[in-house]
Amino acid sequence: MFRRCPVRTVKSFANFMDKMLFLHTEGRIEQFRLNHIHISGVSALRVCGWISAPLWRGVKDIDLAFARDSDNIPVLSTALIFTVKTLVRLKLEFPFVMTVPVHVRLPSLKTLELHRIEFEDDDSVKRLISSCPVLEQLSISRCDMRNITCLKISNHSLKSLTYVFNLYISDPESFSLLGTVFDLPCLVYFNYVAVYSMGNMPSLVIVDTNISVGGLVRDITHHRHDLSGILLGIGNVKSLHMSIFPRALPKLSHKRFAAFQNLLRLEICQTRSPYEWNGKGLFEFLEFTPNLQSLVISKVSNQVSFPVEQVPSCVVYQLKEFKVLDFDDKSSFLKLVTYILNNATILDMLTISSSRVLKAEEELKITKQLLRLPRCSIKCQIVAF
Repeated sequence: MFRRCPVRTVKSFANFMDKMLFLHTEGRIEQFRLNHIHISGVSALRVCGWISAPLWRGVKDIDLAFARDSDNIPVLSTALIFTVKTLVRLKLEFPFVMTVPVHVRLPSLKTLELHRIEFEDDDSVKRLISSCPVLEQLSISRCDMRNITCLKISNHSLKSLTYVFNLYISDPESFSLLGTVFDLPCLVYFNYVAVYSMGNMPSLVIVDTNISVGGLVRDITHHRHDLSGILLGIGNVKSLHMSIFPRALPKLSHKRFAAFQNLLRLEICQTRSPYEWNGKGLFEFLEFTPNLQSLVISKVSNQVSFPVEQVPSCVVYQLKEFKVLDFDDKSSFLKLVTYILNNATILDMLTISSSRVLKAEEELKITKQLLRLPRCSIKCQIVAF
């Protein structure tokens, strides 16, 4: 914004901001946003004043985003911003070290979004989250964790948490220094991209995960127990979506869990990877989901692995919906579908979609093959493409 504007335009805009924020002091500012601003000739001190003005005047919603190459990144007064009693929503996307004052208090804050922030230390994060008594939504995305040894998030009102930690490292030992513990008894929705241990989240209903451990460290086995810990912490979830590195699922099935007694819907999608997922670990994992009713699988490879000893009980007695999405190998897809149709006794719906546009002749051929397959459930309907 304004990166290449004439000096007159920049000066006019700056004067307008000064007039609106400093001269018109009556009334409350409900919402203030300053996103990715690039104004050469306007000092960081002046921008800091623009931000401070709505804070002094009881702003409810503030959204601040600055790029790393910005010429006027302000030095924020966290002692001011973290003590505004009227704030309901706060979003910060700043390349700065976030210090949290001891007297932090945000009694009205319901939504907090932190992106690309560098945390000062363990206590500062814990102090900030615990000072928000009515917080409902928290997002921590791509923040700098170099000063953190254990990220502890404890809040008894939080209902939605998004945690994206996508640090790519080559040394597993340095990665293991970072741990995360959650104490969130009212959490309902959880979206994460990370590896860590879990805590208290008994109200969790929906989980949207991205488990791409193979891309983060050289040795997946090194983090086998961390992966098990993830699932141990979400055992009461009803809906689970996993975008997973193909070699990680067998590690997830390594440990015997208390079982996902409440899980009704499971969706598994392979992340972008040079390795193909052959389904290994999937049916072992289904042994932990005795009440599963809906199963969605995306991206099937050339060879699909099935259990030879026994079929998971949920497939036989509970599964009502089965979807295969983005399949790109006909034989593998038919093998997978045949297995489910032969064993699912109460299946209501089978849905198939292709990862590419098929010709009418190809669709007709595959549809005929599907309709000829024997079905254990006489009421099963097939929807293709």
